[in-house]
Amino acid sequence: MRIESKQLLPAWNGIDVAKETFDSALYMPVEPGQAPRDIMSLPKKTFARTLEGVKEFHDWSFQVRDKAGLEGGNMRIVMEATGRYSKELAGWLNAEMPFTRPVIEDPRAVKDFIKSLKLRNKTDRIDAGALARYGAERMPEPSEDMPEEYQYLREFTRQREALKDQLTAARARLTEMGEFKKMIKIQQAVIKSMEQAVAKMELEIKRCINDSEELRKSLKYAVTVPGVALIVSATVLGECGPLYRHTSRQLGSYSGIAPQIRQSGTSVCGSKISKRGSGNLRRVLYMASIAAIDHNPEMKMFYNRLIAKVKKPLQARCAVMRKLLILIRAVVVNETEYDKNFAKKSILKT
Repeated sequence: MRIESKQLLPAWNGIDVAKETFDSALYMPVEPGQAPRDIMSLPKKTFARTLEGVKEFHDWSFQVRDKAGLEGGNMRIVMEATGRYSKELAGWLNAEMPFTRPVIEDPRAVKDFIKSLKLRNKTDRIDAGALARYGAERMPEPSEDMPEEYQYLREFTRQREALKDQLTAARARLTEMGEFKKMIKIQQAVIKSMEQAVAKMELEIKRCINDSEELRKSLKYAVTVPGVALIVSATVLGECGPLYRHTSRQLGSYSGIAPQIRQSGTSVCGSKISKRGSGNLRRVLYMASIAAIDHNPEMKMFYNRLIAKVKKPLQARCAVMRKLLILIRAVVVNETEYDKNFAKKSILKT
């Protein structure tokens, strides 16, 4: 009876992903009431981050699993988000071992969990073991994959922002060059090249949207919100994915704009934005809030009303950012253009 209850639980493969390799540790299930397994003693091995490495990992995992007496495909995989490397590896694992349903977990949640274990050392293999225990204790479920066109849009908008940052730095550097004419000429050429790169990236963003009927339709409604233009809309769609997957509350939390309450006893009581999720998303929403307050009378009234309630300007602006995000979701999900009487509409309640 004890064996049957044990086999209902999956074994968890924790994977620490690097550019060229990945380390795996296998955490066998334990029965209720049994002490957690020692991370240092878990079976571990390093593999090349290639299709051949995934096949070798497949064979090794089954050999270790069979020795433990587990049956069938009773195995799961969890890894930390490392951008393209983890996504590419997850794709290979899904193709080779679909029953494992690989999970790419939030790095902050994983980091906090590993910190709670109070491990003395930190290596890739130890991190893989900690990830395996994380999977066994937290049992994370894989999130819904973002459609490919949204992934492309996200990468284009992020690259544009990175180029814009470099362009701003290059222009600032130009003003510091004084009378060094040769350096000024070179720097001006660098700036011109960056400006062209930004323009090309914006062209690619437009092409990406035009190539997708869903993105094209979503953008059509999103840009009707005052203060929200092409780049803001594209960034929101790229970072959040299909907006119908999120409720208004979930979207606010996902963006990191939702307030985070801090209270302890009678001496500590306050709140601030959580700053979880995409910093790129918060950045474009901040710029959009400036335009919205300047050009949208309803949004300006909302902002001034918060200031009148003794809210700090930054708090009021964050509230505008969140309102803009919820408005974008509302018009896109309901396939309707922005209405200045949005406060009376039921679309904000969906």
